[in-house]
Amino acid sequence: MDFKRIILLRHGESRDNIKKVLSGRSDPDLTPAGNKQAKKASRFIKKRFATVDIIFTSPLKRAYSTAQSVSKQLKVPIQEEELLIETNFGSWERSGKNELSKKPGWDTYTKDPFHFNFPGGESPQDVKKRVLAFKEKLSRDNGWNSVVIVSHYTPIAFFILSAIGDGDAGRAGFKIDNAGLSVIEMARDYEYIRMLNFVPWERY
Repeated sequence: MDFKRIILLRHGESRDNIKKVLSGRSDPDLTPAGNKQAKKASRFIKKRFATVDIIFTSPLKRAYSTAQSVSKQLKVPIQEEELLIETNFGSWERSGKNELSKKPGWDTYTKDPFHFNFPGGESPQDVKKRVLAFKEKLSRDNGWNSVVIVSHYTPIAFFILSAIGDGDAGRAGFKIDNAGLSVIEMARDYEYIRMLNFVPWERY
């Protein structure tokens, strides 16, 4: 093909997702619904994209379990990648909106979440640096044409923002649902979004 394809897949619904709490480095399992979402997304990837060379995944269980579903369908290997891990939310980890809204810094966070430094954790800007480092790593590897990347909300947001040239955005102006698929196609001098947050488990 004349371009390279990155298929971005957010993990299926986790036990923290149904609790509606921030889930960064904590390591919850997928829910039964999340496992079904992952399987349906995997079947869609197999049907829509004939060839995938490798699956890269965050090592956290919710992402790795989702990647296993894809690997089972596509019969391609999985490689864990620390650069794809979610934000370290520090002392805000596993807190819900009611609790968070009472914390110092909440107003700052809501105005510019992607430049906020989470107390005891990191900033989403650190995630952006990891994503850009991983993209650079991929660009130096000529051994692939199509990959699946299974990750989390923030890393996937920065993959997309980078592709559209809005890497300094303070927030994402789009949704990234559990088991939602986005696709970036990369030519020599540019990249573009082929698919944005397609949710196959709602249709298949």
